[in-house]
Formats: sequence, C-alpha cells, structure tokens
Amino acid sequence: MASPQAPPLPLSSLQESRSARIRIPRDEPRPTPPARSSSREEPRFVAETKLITVHSCAGRLGDAREVFDGMGRRDLLAWSAMIGAYAIRGMYSDVLALAVTMVEEGVLPDRFLITRILQACAYAEDLELGRALHSMAIRRGFMGRVKDVPVGNSVLVMYAKCGDLGWARKVFDKMVCRDLGTWNSMIFGYCRSAEWEEARHLLDSMRQEGTQPGVVTWNTLISSYARFGDLDVAMELLGQMEESGVAPDVVTWTSLVSGFVHMDRSDEALRCFIRMRLAGVEPNGMSIACAISACASLKLLNQAKELHSHAIKVGSVNNVLSGNSLVDMYAKCGEIVAAWRIFSGIPDKDIFSWNSMISGYAQAGYCGKAYELFCKMENYGVRRNVITWNTMISGYIRNGDDERAFELFQMMESHGVKRDTATWNILIAGSVHNGYYDRAIRIFRQMQALLRRPDYITILSIIPAFTNLVASWKVREIHACIFHHNLELDGKIANALINAYSKSGNLASACAVFDMHSSRNIISWNCIILAHVLHGSPNEALDLFCQMKQEGVVPDHTTLVTVIKAYGLTGKVSEGSQTFFNMANDYNITPELDHYAAMVDLLGRSGRLKEAYELIDEMPLIPNSTVWDTFLTAAVMHGNVRLAHLAARELSAIDPGDPRVQRLGSSLQDLTGKTVDVPEEMTPNKGRNLDEVESCSIEIRNKVYVFSNGDNVGLEDTVAELKSMMFKMGHSMLDIGIGTLDVEEEKEEVVGVHCEKLAIAFGLSNSPQFKNIRIIKTARMCNHCHTFAKLVSEKYGRHILIKDPKCLHKFEDGKCSCEDYW
Repeated sequence: MASPQAPPLPLSSLQESRSARIRIPRDEPRPTPPARSSSREEPRFVAETKLITVHSCAGRLGDAREVFDGMGRRDLLAWSAMIGAYAIRGMYSDVLALAVTMVEEGVLPDRFLITRILQACAYAEDLELGRALHSMAIRRGFMGRVKDVPVGNSVLVMYAKCGDLGWARKVFDKMVCRDLGTWNSMIFGYCRSAEWEEARHLLDSMRQEGTQPGVVTWNTLISSYARFGDLDVAMELLGQMEESGVAPDVVTWTSLVSGFVHMDRSDEALRCFIRMRLAGVEPNGMSIACAISACASLKLLNQAKELHSHAIKVGSVNNVLSGNSLVDMYAKCGEIVAAWRIFSGIPDKDIFSWNSMISGYAQAGYCGKAYELFCKMENYGVRRNVITWNTMISGYIRNGDDERAFELFQMMESHGVKRDTATWNILIAGSVHNGYYDRAIRIFRQMQALLRRPDYITILSIIPAFTNLVASWKVREIHACIFHHNLELDGKIANALINAYSKSGNLASACAVFDMHSSRNIISWNCIILAHVLHGSPNEALDLFCQMKQEGVVPDHTTLVTVIKAYGLTGKVSEGSQTFFNMANDYNITPELDHYAAMVDLLGRSGRLKEAYELIDEMPLIPNSTVWDTFLTAAVMHGNVRLAHLAARELSAIDPGDPRVQRLGSSLQDLTGKTVDVPEEMTPNKGRNLDEVESCSIEIRNKVYVFSNGDNVGLEDTVAELKSMMFKMGHSMLDIGIGTLDVEEEKEEVVGVHCEKLAIAFGLSNSPQFKNIRIIKTARMCNHCHTFAKLVSEKYGRHILIKDPKCLHKFEDGKCSCEDYW
C-alpha cells in the first residue's frame, strides 16, 4: 500500500499556530552549528537535559522551563524532554508553541516526538498545524512502513478530533498496516460525528480482517450511543461485547448508567449498576454518583444510603462529583439536614454544589435559607449562573411568593445573568399552577415580544392556560405558534393540543390533530376517546376504542374508565359491565375507584339504582366522594329521595362542609317534611356563607365577560332582553322548572336571576353574527336554566356550549348532548 498523499498544504511554511509562524526546509535539517563550547562542556549539556526531566518528574515545571531556557544549545533530546513535560500535563497550547519554536531553530521532531505533537494538535483542535505536521511526517518518511503505525494513528486521530473525517478516512485507507489502535481511532471518529452505521460497518470489517475488537473498541461504540441517547443499541452492543468474550469494565458500565440517568430512565440505570456489581466490577466515583442520581429521581432513600456508605468505603464521598449527587439525593428525598451535612463537608464546592443545596432548601419550602446561600456563594468565589437564579425563582413561585419571584426575575439581567428559556418557562408554569392563567398568557406574550424562542416545555406549560371553553381562539393562536417554531412533531405537544381543542369545544380540530399525529401512543388515544365522550359522542368513542386495539395499542387504566362511561352514555349496560368485570383477565388491570365510579354512572343512567348501590356495598375498596357523588346524581335524576338521602349522608361524612350536600339536606326537608330524619351535620348553616358567589364567563369577540347570580347592576338592558326572550318563548322568568331535586344551585327567587341566563341573553344581543355562544360556569346548571338553554337554542338557532363542573353541555335544536342527565 502506498503512503497517503500529503495534504494540499505548501511545504514552504507551516501554518500559524497560536502566535508563531515557522518554516520547514525542503531537505534534511541544516547542519548543527559548531559547538560554542569545548568537549569538556558536553557533560554539562547532558546534565541539563537530565535536570529538566528530574524537575518535570518532581512536578517543578517552572524550574524545568528555567533550565531549558538557560541552555546554551538544545538538541532533540532537550526539546523532547520539555515538550514531553507539557504533554504529560495536558498543556497542549504550550506543546504547540514549543514545537513551532523548535522547528524555527532548525531541530525537527523524530517519530516519537512528532506523535506527541500531533496528539496536542488533536486535543487543541489545531487542524492547520496538524496538516503541516502530516506533510512533514510524509516528507521525512515516517509513514508507509509497519514501524510507522503509531505516527499514522496520531495523524488519523488528529483529523478525527479536528472534525475532518474525510482526511481521516484517507489516511486510514492508505495505511500499510493497521493495528487495534488504528481501528479504534477510525471508529471513534465516526462515533464522534454520529455516523453510526459507518462505525458499525467498521466494527464488522475489522473482525473480517482478523482484528478482534478490544474493550476500548466496544467502549467507544457503547459510550457514544449512550451519550447520544440511543440506549437500546448501546445495550445490544453490550450483549455482543459479552458474547465475544470481552468483559465490560467500569468505563462500559459507567457509560450505560450515566446514559440512562441522563435520559430519565433511572430504574434501568440502577439495574445496570447492580449488574456491574454482580459482575465483580468495582464502581468508580462517576458510576456511584450516577447511581445516586438515579436513586434521587426515584426517591429511593434506603438504596441511596447504601451507595453513600459505599462511597465512604472507597473514599469518594468528599469528591465533588459524588458529594453533589448526595446533596441532590438527600434534598429530593426530603432529608435536608443530611443534605446540608454533605454540602458542608465538600472541600472544593463548585457551582453544582451550591445550586443543589439552594434547590434542596427551596424544594423543602425554606426559601429564606435558600436565599441566604444565594447571597453568600459569590463571597466564596463561586459566581451565580442562570440555573442558580432559576432555582430561586422557581422556589419562590412554588411556595406562593410570586412577588419575590418576579423581583428576582427583574433583577437577574442587571447582575450580568441573561435569562434563558427555562427562566420564562418557570414563570409561565408557576402562574398556571397557581391559577393565574391571564398572567401566564401575559408572560408568554412578553416572551414572544422579546423574540425568545419557546421550546416544547414552554408550550406544554402555557397550553393549560388556554384549555377552557372561552379561549378557543387562543388555542388556535398557540397552535399557530407551535407550527411556526416546528414543534408540532413532538408527541406530548400533539396530545396536549388534542386535549386543549377538546376542552375548548372544538372537537373537529382535536380530531384533525389526532389524525395528523404520526407517533400516536396510548395517551393520544385516551385524549381523543375522552374528547368524544366529553362532547356527547359515545358511539364514535367506542369505534375509536376498537380501532386502537386493532392497531395493537393496549388499553390502560384511563382508557377503560372512559370506555365504561361511553357504554353508559349509549345505554349498553351489558357491554360496559362485561368490560368492567373482565378487565383483570383481558388487560391485567385491577378495577380501581375510577372504574367503580364509571360503573355506578353506567348503572345509574339506566335507572338500576339498586344494582349500583349493591356494587358500592360489595366493592373491595372504600368508596370515595366521586363514587358517592355519582350515585347521588343518579338518585337525584331519577327522583329517588331515599337513596339521595343515603348518598348525601355518606358524602357528608367524607366532607361535612360541602355546601352542595347541605343544600341537598334543605331540599330533602322541603320535599319530605318531618318524615325524613335529616342528619344534624347536613342542616344548612344559616349563619355562614356556604360558597362563593356563583358566576359564569362568556367570550364575545375574543373578550371575556363575567356574570354573577342575581347581579343586575349595570345590566338593565340584558335583563330586559332576557324578559323579552322569555315572553317570546311563552314563559315567565321562573316557570320552567322540572320538579327534580336541585343540589347545586339555589332557587332564583332566593338569589336572583341565574348568571347563565344573563350570559345567554348578553351573547344573543351582542353577537348576532356568531352562531356559537360559549359559557363556563363555576357550579352545576340547574334544571330551570338547562331547559331555558334548550329552548333558546331551538328558538334562535344558536349552538350554546356551557361547561359546568359536571358536564360539557352542547345545546342545539332544542336538545343537549348530555341527554338531560348530568
């Protein structure tokens, strides 16, 4: 095989490296100048070279350099000693500067020294100087023979680490002889450039040529796949490594444990760590730290304490890496005192140490302690970074101190720390979590105005602020933002959009997103099935359930709850019961309280109140408020006072202060007089306000208006419009009642006109060109208002959507999607 062609670089000059430029002669080095001293000075010259080596080995690099600079003349041995001293310590810029000066003085490196200089070029990523050294190696005959493999390998690594994979491959293909290091270097280059298929192809080729991969080869591939998150392939390679007779070492296992932790697959990280220990491989500080981080994510305190003990035994507990993991672990597990003790014992605390301890205090609710550390850290020479500020802002907003959080948000850039996307995400998510949806939207608008690009976390945080019936236009707006930033392919965002469109009353758009979703999972199917149930389309929901199973997606807990509800809406009691009673055998899912509540709803809707009660009485779980509330709804809708009374007693025992139950007690007294013994704890407390004023919101031309029960101040025109509507429909304000129990609303003669009537009248008079009227109500609709909405939808040809805590009502042509059961 011929030597590789020299790279296209003029041999008259070696490219500038750092601050120097040198020239390489075309022929052999010029003769050494005559010695300036007698032969009696030769021992001194040799002694000075040895002294450089002695100083270097003793760690006195400054003394070594002083001797080197004071030498009268310096031959190749002297240059090699000084360059080697820098190379061993990783001082690559000094290596390259000395190499340039050496060649300028007429001394050219031999095979050994040029290898070291090429290694420095690789680590410093100095491609131009590396190319010049490649040319020099070819001119001096250091490439093309068997003994020149180390030089060829160094050239190959230099090109690979400098990102010039094309030239690396040229060198590789033209090498006369390849050893294991040659193959490893080329595989490393492809892995570094994420060219996985070519790296795997080289692995096969080296085996075919008789070179068996060693532990370094396997580690290069496994660690690269693990680092880039393709852990399934990394585990496959681990299996091949073991089958080939090469035992994984601590580097192999640590790469896998670290990769699993980084990808939030902490349980698999711990399994790898256990396998490593069972294989007899002693973990190092990095693997222990990663395993501790996995325990922190899973909140496995006992297992983490065992790792802590092991870290003490191997002497890595005071190592900053292990120490930081321990601080983070104890903080996440709520052991804040232990976290502080570890933090205090770390001798050289870095920014991660401080951030972990500050985060621990903030998560535990000790924002004062966190802020104290936040203020102190710079006194210890550790500069606060954006993560430090974000941690404090998140801590304050999580603990309800929004004012302090916003104050820090405003301050951080004046302290030289630029806000990142995570900073904005914290404020948006915190505002949504605390119920301040309008504020979250304002922050999002400000973020957009400052041209800060949202990421998928931003979108997932802000979508809940848009997920309601009177924000349908905002959902479309956020969808456009997602499309603009190419985030629509993210599965979590697609699922969130399906949910948002559904809850904003736009089932068609929810279906469109679902249909375009290329990577649908069980969450996607659950969202779209639930959307159809919410919108009163149970048959379509059941069809989707069948389609889901045909595509091989296995139902989960949520799916079966929704399907049983869908069967209830369609009146298919036997099919729903069969699904419930067979779910353990068919899907290995044990019925939980949500499933029992769905079954009570299914039986209650069909009037099988006795069967529903028997199911509750025989269930192996203690019924919760959802189960009894569902049964109460069934008893109320079917006018069964005795069972309604029974359900109310149970609900009262669970939550004695529930105003709905107290109102039911009053209703029962009104209906039955003294014949029903209403429990004392259910008697309404006339002396206190049972609930906040009930209200509703309506969207008109992208603006939201709020109405309250009986609040007619400033609404004289709306009330007049309402009376006119009632007159045209042939009814008075108060004569539409149906006569069943009303457990959510107080009577209009007591509290005044109900807010949804005012909202409907306002919507009709202020949006004549729009067909849809969208209303959100804070309490359950009463029968009177429900009938009123049906009459309006028929008389005026409007689609009225009203979302109350129990149901989404879609009124059209005098009918409601709930079929008068809610």
